[in-house]
Amino acid sequence: MLRLRPVAALSRGWTAATCARSLATRIAPQRDPERPLRPATSWILFLQDFRAQTTALKGKEVMSAASQKWKAMAADSKAKYEEPAKEARSKYAQAMKSYVESGKKDAWKRDPERPTRPLLPYMRFMQEYRKTATGSMLEVTKSGASEWRAMSDAEKRRWAGSYDTEKAEYAEAMRKYKESGKEAAYKEKVGILAQQEKLKAKKKIEADKAKKAKVSEKAKAAKTAEKAKAAKTAEKATKKSKSKAADKVKKGAPTKVAKAEAEVQKAKEVLKKAKAAAKMKQAKAKAKA
Repeated sequence: MLRLRPVAALSRGWTAATCARSLATRIAPQRDPERPLRPATSWILFLQDFRAQTTALKGKEVMSAASQKWKAMAADSKAKYEEPAKEARSKYAQAMKSYVESGKKDAWKRDPERPTRPLLPYMRFMQEYRKTATGSMLEVTKSGASEWRAMSDAEKRRWAGSYDTEKAEYAEAMRKYKESGKEAAYKEKVGILAQQEKLKAKKKIEADKAKKAKVSEKAKAAKTAEKAKAAKTAEKATKKSKSKAADKVKKGAPTKVAKAEAEVQKAKEVLKKAKAAAKMKQAKAKAKA
């Protein structure tokens, strides 16, 4: 992966989000076991003694009490810790100098046998541009990027030079480098391989978790849809039942009315006959008298 400074990356067209993702996913080598260990400071040496002597206090209480005592400590009392720390720093500086000069630091940071990626035309232009441009690094980078964007394709090709040839040679060299097993050996040596496996396992767990959540969500949606369908069916059945009842009432109503009217009419006829019989009886009684 081409590692650009943030400003240079943005000038190449990378978004801030792309830069952030690149930094978040970049796997750096673990610490070289041959690299000299940074020595403890005078404060750390004092804190180690203080912790050993003060077992009653814990956590923040220890730090707070130790800090107060250290600030109030006289210079001659601090010398007990400062002199060993100073001597350790001197030894560390010498060991670190030897480590860097031996080439071990660079060899751990980047495999010396790994082919070097050719510079892009833009980066070649920026190398020359920085030689004559004035201002801070940020200002020079911005102005250089602006000038590059304003160039025509023909002007940009002037900076390409033998880039296409070098790119093809680099690709071939990288293929051989990987096939030789040197890349894998370097990654295993500096701990990158173990980190990659760990990251791969983490991604698999996340993918499985997402898949499980998706299946659960799908099942939940299906269950909700089934409930909605059942409710709709029940509602439809209720409406149908009510409609049948209404039709039955509607059909039965005229029959009852007609029956009632017939009974009334019959009662009228009976009353009429009774009146007629009474009238006839009365007439017969008058005739006898």
